[in-house]
Amino acid sequence: MTSRLRIGSLWGIPFFIDYTWFPAALLLVLSYGVLTAVGLFLSLLAHELAHSLVARAYGVRVNSITLFIFGGMAAIEREVPRPLGAFCVAVAGPLLSLGLFVFFSVARAWAVPESMLASTLTSLAAINLTIALFNLLPGLPLDGGQMLKAAIWGWTGDRQKGMLWAARAGQGVGWGLVGLGLLVVFWGSLNGLWVGLIGLFILNTARRYSQYAQLQQVLARLKAADVMTRQFRVLDANMSLREFVDRYLVPSSLRPEAPTQPADVYFAEEDGRYRGLVRPELLNDIERSQWDRLTLKAILKPMEQLQGVREETPIPQVIQMMRQAEPRRILVFTPTGAIAGLIDRGDVVAMAARQLGVVLPQEVVQRVRDSEEWPPGFQVEDNLAGEGSPSLAWQGSPDLRNEP
Repeated sequence: MTSRLRIGSLWGIPFFIDYTWFPAALLLVLSYGVLTAVGLFLSLLAHELAHSLVARAYGVRVNSITLFIFGGMAAIEREVPRPLGAFCVAVAGPLLSLGLFVFFSVARAWAVPESMLASTLTSLAAINLTIALFNLLPGLPLDGGQMLKAAIWGWTGDRQKGMLWAARAGQGVGWGLVGLGLLVVFWGSLNGLWVGLIGLFILNTARRYSQYAQLQQVLARLKAADVMTRQFRVLDANMSLREFVDRYLVPSSLRPEAPTQPADVYFAEEDGRYRGLVRPELLNDIERSQWDRLTLKAILKPMEQLQGVREETPIPQVIQMMRQAEPRRILVFTPTGAIAGLIDRGDVVAMAARQLGVVLPQEVVQRVRDSEEWPPGFQVEDNLAGEGSPSLAWQGSPDLRNEP
């Protein structure tokens, strides 16, 4: 069930309103009037369009724009791959809002004093100035945080370091707004509750950015050899198919002498050399009467046909391979072409968790292994799935959520 309502599109970019926007819109109508509420709606939309159009100018696809209770979100397909481009995408929104502030201020000067139009124009000018200045605060997920991230990225050459520092700055901004909200409430205004809620929202999102950056740093350090396991068996290539079936494929409950922890990956070797991957599914094409005569060589996929990675292959590259081809597991080869180990989705997630100081229960790892999806945050750095990072009027960038 979707939580968004599509309201149209412009330049091929679909617009949505999250259902959380409606109570906020109602409060705006009751407090400031219909014209001001509509003006805020259009101002937020224009802010997000500015982000989106600049992103498209850099060749990045924009999936959608969504308005919700805390502002807006432009969901982009991936982040611009250069710090200058990322900075330009981030700054486009505040610059557009400042431009609208100037426009409404000039229009207000030409309006009849004390008229409803003058009052509305004054409110819209103030709204756009607030949107611009608030989003320039230097902390993720705000536009100012995206700009700070891009600046640190350009300075250090490390995108994740930029994200981590900007996320920590965002946590500072969030705590500051929470403290300001409590102070305003103490002074007797319930508006402080709204300020505090925004602060909590920013704090939570900044923490997720920080977690994402730390995870990406861990993945960047890992190699295939660090993650692989040896959950496979090497069998004699001259073993008969009958013996293979009886010893390894018949459930252990039926044959007590079977391995207590049967593997589901088997390789065959002969004369000290790997000959190939055993493919049990090919048994269906062979008459059972032939199982005693034929050996594992009849159901092998030769080594030269197997694809995999070397032990020194970076884990982000392994993840990219698994995302593109969706294999259940990746083979890891030694420099001599032998099988060093196997990597599946659960192995990657479990090792990353251990590097972050978290030991995942085996049942959780198995669920990841059996799932068809990677957990949030395991994007490949050169092709990040862009998610909107919400703020008062934020542009899209990597997040730990899946877009609805």
